[in-house]
Amino acid sequence: MALDFNLIGQQVKQMGGALRESANDRYERIAQARAALADNAADWQEWRERANAVYDKSPWLLAAPAEPLDARFPLPVCPATYNLAAVDGSQIDLDRHGAAECFLINLGLVVLRYGETPSCQLRSIPQLHYHEDEVVLRDNNGRQYTMAGPLVHAERDTREGVALAELAATLPTDHPRIALQDGTLIRWSLSGLDPWVRDYFLNRYLDQGLARLREAEIATCSYISRPRAPEVTGLARLIADPTFAKAHKPNGSGDPYRGIDDRMLFVDLLADGERSALFKSLSKINADHYGDHAIYFFYLNVGRDLVRVELPEWVAADPDQRDLVHAVVYDQAQRGGGYPAALARAHEQAVVRETDRRVFRHMLEATLQHVRLAGGDSLKAISKEYQLV
Repeated sequence: MALDFNLIGQQVKQMGGALRESANDRYERIAQARAALADNAADWQEWRERANAVYDKSPWLLAAPAEPLDARFPLPVCPATYNLAAVDGSQIDLDRHGAAECFLINLGLVVLRYGETPSCQLRSIPQLHYHEDEVVLRDNNGRQYTMAGPLVHAERDTREGVALAELAATLPTDHPRIALQDGTLIRWSLSGLDPWVRDYFLNRYLDQGLARLREAEIATCSYISRPRAPEVTGLARLIADPTFAKAHKPNGSGDPYRGIDDRMLFVDLLADGERSALFKSLSKINADHYGDHAIYFFYLNVGRDLVRVELPEWVAADPDQRDLVHAVVYDQAQRGGGYPAALARAHEQAVVRETDRRVFRHMLEATLQHVRLAGGDSLKAISKEYQLV
């Protein structure tokens, strides 16, 4: 047996006791953070300017408010008929212990029309990458970057954004059009990469994805279930410590709201269908590199979940498109039993299950043997599959 469940059981009981002891303290900190935001609600423009001025120096992630901090907006009327495009993706990563150096990206594409003459189109597009210029990137100085791990993930994210723009452009223009994506529109994973690699992926995503959606005037957004972002909480931290005087105390003792994220702030403040105020994310990659496509967000109570909805600046600035996103995202969550129906269908088309991975691997090995190329997994990979002693 790989795990000793007797020992684990004791540790789980200890964890439960520790969590119970910390719960009351956490509730008190949540109440204090809410009070700080409420007390400064009318001064939201001042705090927007302060947050914009110090985000690059802040020890915490920050958000810049675009509306009064305590604002709550009721659910707008959803159009009886609307057209929606949704995309999701998955991948099989490059495995240096596998039979061949390659990776696969599978995109799930969904087009739905509700109301008059309803319709549904579902399909998946798998793409195998194996050419040398696909599995190895080279910058202008000849430096090489192998497409594996975070780079394959970045390529999938980029392809999802571009595919969403292409798919949404096919939507009929007779009724409102919405482009919906799962997860964040902020390419957080690119932040830690070499600047050339970051720009290689990000510029494609912005120019071929968001820019095309803006040109087509399509309401664009993404849906994050059970979000853990701490950006609004970061604004509460800035209110409590505007000069960061206490921020660098050891063991987090200078953080008045340690362990709190935005979801905890809003989860029981918003009624069913209500959204929070709108905020701009001040993550460095968003603030420094997104330009006119900077990502804003609000929190929305969809009944069974408190979710984060992200939208580009040009959608956030348009009251009609903003209300359309609010209404349609809520409608989709109701149709899907708590999660957008369109995204659930896109995921079904995109997902690569473990059985699919095994079939793909065996297909690679059989093809390599057929063309008489040296193939097969490395000894390390084989030893993991067969438990030899």
